[in-house]
Amino acid sequence: MNAGATGPLTPPARAKGGRSRRVRIWVALSTLAGVIACTLLVAFGAEAIVSRASCTAHPVVVRLAAAEEIAPAIRHVATFFNAQHHDVNGHCAAVHVISEPSATAAAQIAQSGTSTAFDAWIPDSSLWVSVARSSPAGAQVVQQTGLTVARSPLAIVMPRSVAEQVPAFGASVGWQFLLPQSVGGPATGLGLHVDFPDPAGSSAGLATLIELQNLLGSGTGALADFTKFVFNVQVTKDEGSAALASLASLAQPPRDERPVTIASEQAIAQFNRAHPAEPLAARYPTEGTYELDYPYVLTTADAVTQKAAQAFETALRSAYATSYVRYEGFRSAAGAAPSWIGQYGLDTGQPALSQAAGPGQAQTSLQAWERLSLGSRDLVLLDVSQQMATPVAPGGPTLEQVLGQAAGLGLAQFPDSTQLGDWAFASHLNGSLPYKELVPVGPLSAPLGLITRRQEAGQIAQQGKPVPAPAALYGSILAAFRQMTATYQSRYSNAVLVMTAGVDNAPGDITSAALVQQLHQLYNPRRRVEIIAIQFGNAGKFAALQQIATVTGGQAFEITDPAQISKVFFAAVARRLCTPNCSA
Repeated sequence: MNAGATGPLTPPARAKGGRSRRVRIWVALSTLAGVIACTLLVAFGAEAIVSRASCTAHPVVVRLAAAEEIAPAIRHVATFFNAQHHDVNGHCAAVHVISEPSATAAAQIAQSGTSTAFDAWIPDSSLWVSVARSSPAGAQVVQQTGLTVARSPLAIVMPRSVAEQVPAFGASVGWQFLLPQSVGGPATGLGLHVDFPDPAGSSAGLATLIELQNLLGSGTGALADFTKFVFNVQVTKDEGSAALASLASLAQPPRDERPVTIASEQAIAQFNRAHPAEPLAARYPTEGTYELDYPYVLTTADAVTQKAAQAFETALRSAYATSYVRYEGFRSAAGAAPSWIGQYGLDTGQPALSQAAGPGQAQTSLQAWERLSLGSRDLVLLDVSQQMATPVAPGGPTLEQVLGQAAGLGLAQFPDSTQLGDWAFASHLNGSLPYKELVPVGPLSAPLGLITRRQEAGQIAQQGKPVPAPAALYGSILAAFRQMTATYQSRYSNAVLVMTAGVDNAPGDITSAALVQQLHQLYNPRRRVEIIAIQFGNAGKFAALQQIATVTGGQAFEITDPAQISKVFFAAVARRLCTPNCSA
């Protein structure tokens, strides 16, 4: 019975003991797993810390050059990006932003084919990307990403206090507002003067130059009109923060001045916000305005740096970047304007935009500007032979009087930077020489005795009188050409300007054929000296003057009215734009 009583109790006792062992084993395994997990977490955490420390200690740095006005916004985006420790081949990607004038960066790339100062670039306009890529070496360096960081359309600007006095600066203003009256611009009586940003360093200036070239068209007349514009503006060389200083000067003009200029919407908004008491009035050109577009491009050939720069591209596309550029007064890549610029007279909608510049157009326009901006260095040959005493028409003024008036009007066209000198010629004016120096070649604004060279040349033009002697025209031209070739200066457009009746009748003088032959031998296309001949009346051999001028890439003109000299002047200067393939 006892045996029977104890028999059934044994299995429950064994079951309880087994469960206890299993619990102890489970606890032990759980504890071991926890220890292993903690060990792994500590190990992985330490590895991550070590990895991040290594990443931070050995970063790959992208040097990014940005246009000065957008650099502050890009620095904020870079700070945001750098804090994220993007891994690039085991290195942290970091972006360092520097301010760099867009024109300077473009010139460096185009000339050297390298960019030693920066690995990525945000100029204020794609025009400079085109300039940088204009050389084969530059085209290899610049790698376009297709990303536009911000936008800012251009506007024509006047001080608001002045604009209120100029009805022509109404709600509708076109690019022609910047042109002189003779080319279709506002009336001279309005007293406007254009402060033009130098296209060699300003996107606003370069874009406006392209717009005006498109407006004026092509052909000989259009080139002369374009030349008139260039000679009628006051060039300012301000850019970046200096441009805002220029706007400050514009906003407070002297009482008798009415300045007008071109500036970006962002610059106008920032200026008006900072100067509420002296705001600027802005008008978007009705034909459509150019828009600064701030492209992001790469300029490094290093694979790791490229990868880091590409990682930063993602940050530039972010909502954070978009909000910051709009905070600074720019439009977003999609063209959305910041709402706050509306209170400063700017359009929060989308103004009409002009077509983008064609391939190579920026470089072509810069070359045109550089050619027209060259100072003139001219030796003027004044005919004082007996032929100049002949009346232009019966009872009319003499050729000498017409020449004097024309020379005075022509002199007024030259800026003070011009170097100019005068020779008179007839026969035996200076011993055996047919020519005589009246004014040595030098700056028009420089003193020459008690008066300036400009004043001296003006008096000579007005007071000149013919002498009773024949004209050794061709020998005098040859001597003047040799003189200008021997004293050639590369920073100028060098020329011999001949003002004559076109008659050569001095015994013993060389023939026109001999002169042409000599000029062929003397002319050096790398040290160009042009002959520009102006014949008064119809007694001379104009065809001979044409042939003589053509040898040197110059041109000959016939005039009977002194007022024609202005047209001749601008036509002659405009030839710089088409040389050496100019039509007559």
